[in-house]
Amino acid sequence: MRKRPVSSTILKLALLAFFAAAVLLPLLRMLAYMRNTDVLKVLGGAAFRKACLNSLKVGLLTTAVSIPLAYALAWCVTRTHLRLRGLWSVLFSLPMLIPSISQGSGLIILFGANGVLTRLLHLGGNIYGLHGIVIGEAMYVTPIAFLMFADVLTYEDYTPYEAAQVLGIPRLRQFTAVTLPFLRRPLISAVFTVFSLTVTDYGVPLTIGGKVKTLPVLMYEDVIGLLDFGKGSVIGAVI
Repeated sequence: MRKRPVSSTILKLALLAFFAAAVLLPLLRMLAYMRNTDVLKVLGGAAFRKACLNSLKVGLLTTAVSIPLAYALAWCVTRTHLRLRGLWSVLFSLPMLIPSISQGSGLIILFGANGVLTRLLHLGGNIYGLHGIVIGEAMYVTPIAFLMFADVLTYEDYTPYEAAQVLGIPRLRQFTAVTLPFLRRPLISAVFTVFSLTVTDYGVPLTIGGKVKTLPVLMYEDVIGLLDFGKGSVIGAVI
């Protein structure tokens, strides 16, 4: 019988230990806090329902904005004769390396009530609220979707497009008949990634949301502000 390498066994044990420390133990701790909490009361509260609705709005709107924008940027980098493609790819990817709370603060500095661009351009209105959250979240998650689309488009077989051009098939028909079927799985992955990152993020809503509270912000206030770990655990479980 062939013996299993020792290094493989150690690696599996290390992965199990990491899973227990990073996933299992925090979940058990959260469930322990929920033990003495009236879950139905938390879920039925007006603040929770409103925050849940705001989270869904932010997630859906950000996804609707980010996915087309990310695909357009990826298409420009991979399918056009754009110069300095590598530089543009780096510039489009950089925002995802910035913490979301910093992006929210940056929007306030630029477009807040006393922001730099607000005073310079004499802009009316304000950046606070639902639209500000969507803008900030789009800045945060679009680079991630961009990298996903760029990777897929880079290795896509271009032969069907050449055949379609020879046959005189219009570009729109090429997009619906060739591109969309090819992008179906990557598109689903990108949509779920963008939506989940947006719904679970608290940095942008916390800094720029104003009176619009999402579930992560509500959980942050309950845990950090009120030290109500039970209620915070319930909201965290929903997220």
